[in-house]
Amino acid sequence: MGPSGCGKSTFLNIIGLLDSEFEGKYDLLNKNVINLSVYEKNLLRNNSIGFVHQFFHLIPELTVLENIALPKMIQTNNTKESIVSAKYLVEKFGLTERINFKPLNLSGGEQQRVAIARALINNPQIIIADEMTGNLDEETSDTIFDFFLNEVRINKKSLIYVTHNEKYAKKADIRYVISKKNIINI
Repeated sequence: MGPSGCGKSTFLNIIGLLDSEFEGKYDLLNKNVINLSVYEKNLLRNNSIGFVHQFFHLIPELTVLENIALPKMIQTNNTKESIVSAKYLVEKFGLTERINFKPLNLSGGEQQRVAIARALINNPQIIIADEMTGNLDEETSDTIFDFFLNEVRINKKSLIYVTHNEKYAKKADIRYVISKKNIINI
């Protein structure tokens, strides 16, 4: 948590190996990130981290199934395996009726479920979520957040998320606030 502009998203981007412009060092999954090559960072990120963003970043030309399958296709270069995994997630996330729809034909909640399924398809150890319900109404946000948190716990994943919503922050096992460039455990 923290006020707008305090660096929450930047912090997530650093943890998620999307931003390498920072001072200091940290270990991620027992690897000193500062010593990794660009290739090693990309490999670690693609194999170990799933991202869920406030803006869903779905590819408009692809269907629900294709959007979910894409990261696995990139990781494994195996279309058949990717489609099988994506179909499982489509069913699990209640999107079977929308499997061939493109993002513009989905509600906000459906788009967010596609984004969450896409983040989970490679079975990452860590999931990073940046204001993942920020663009949804309260009822849809509650449903999506609780569903997502349940999926994370059932599958024993680590979840690092940023939220402005105190109700969602209280559901975290450990909470931090970023204030004046300090990270404070609350």
